[in-house]
Amino acid sequence: MVDINVSTVINRSVADVFAYVANFENHPKWETDFLEVKRIRAEPGGMGTTYQCMLKFPGQTVASKFRITDYDLNHKIAFVGEPAGPATPKGSYLFEATEGGTKISSQPRPEFRGFFRLLEPLMVGYIRKNNVDHLNNLKRLLEGDLTSSESGSLYHERT
Repeated sequence: MVDINVSTVINRSVADVFAYVANFENHPKWETDFLEVKRIRAEPGGMGTTYQCMLKFPGQTVASKFRITDYDLNHKIAFVGEPAGPATPKGSYLFEATEGGTKISSQPRPEFRGFFRLLEPLMVGYIRKNNVDHLNNLKRLLEGDLTSSESGSLYHERT
């Protein structure tokens, strides 16, 4: 299994960062692997909320439904996707208040299938680099000057 943990500090409150990341419809704005995301089922408290995702893998575009498997407000979001391309997407985000804002940690745990299981050790560096890039994108986005129309989409609907 892939074991990666990357983090950054974002100069925003935990509530702001958590709300933005918890709404997976925001992910295409900062995660280059997500082309499109649409929430298809909302659950009270977040756990069980489901999203239809279009993902980009090297050489292919695939669809996968992602389900929130752990939702601890302002602390943790975990997810699992349907098998997509060479892997089953899984992972979590952890949030922690720190001096200077919020420490967010990304912990991708994809489960590779078939031939790609053999390539797993080679994929670790690629996955780590992508996740560092994604968190840097998130940091730039959330620390940037948001216009009123952008800030309105910052918060996750809690239904």
